[in-house]
Amino acid sequence: MIYHEDIFYPSEKDALMKLVSPIEDDARHKAFILPHMALEYIAHLYRKAFASIPDGTRIIGLFPLHREVLERDKGTMLFSSETRDENTPLGTVRIEALPFPSASPYEEEEYSMELLLPFIAYHNPKSVFHPLFVSVKNSEDMKKLSRILSGYDDGNTVFIISSNMTGRLDDGIEEERNEAVNLILSSEHLMDAWMKGKLKACGAPLAEAVTRFTGGRWKLIGISEKETKAGHAAFILEDE
Repeated sequence: MIYHEDIFYPSEKDALMKLVSPIEDDARHKAFILPHMALEYIAHLYRKAFASIPDGTRIIGLFPLHREVLERDKGTMLFSSETRDENTPLGTVRIEALPFPSASPYEEEEYSMELLLPFIAYHNPKSVFHPLFVSVKNSEDMKKLSRILSGYDDGNTVFIISSNMTGRLDDGIEEERNEAVNLILSSEHLMDAWMKGKLKACGAPLAEAVTRFTGGRWKLIGISEKETKAGHAAFILEDE
């Protein structure tokens, strides 16, 4: 289901196409961190990332939950979008479920997944998309997530982590964002920094889980064109 068009991105085809294109193919990469906010301010970062994702590559999206899971889902960490064809103004995206509980109750509140759909429809129409919504609480959860995800690392899969660099802030956004960027670039154990409150990036545990089985170092590819209420930056994982 589409819930967030005309809020975080336009539903009108021509307006959306101006944000999504052009995408010029670049060297292939396996993992990315992309921010979530109004697409007009971060579309250039998404274009850079998708330039490194060949059409036909399986795409696993990792989206941190920003709320507690429902009472019925207590003790569950991973939730998968259900199999369907999602129609966008730029084409159809094939979504296929992975063997985890349904993410349907969370999709209406978490808009981050929808931001990827126009880019997949435009640049990767032959790719299959597996959205996973994740609730990691501690290091054991992160390690378990890493073990699970490693089973999908087949040489034709990319992992896109949705994460802002800060929580909601009224001031000091750029300073806290830059501190988060430096932590990610330093290859410090992100989970430790997150648990200690040094790093507020919502997807930090997911980034740590991915780097545990992929290796490599994060490279900054850019920041938001405008900061509103939080700090935003994007990264590509490069081989060491």
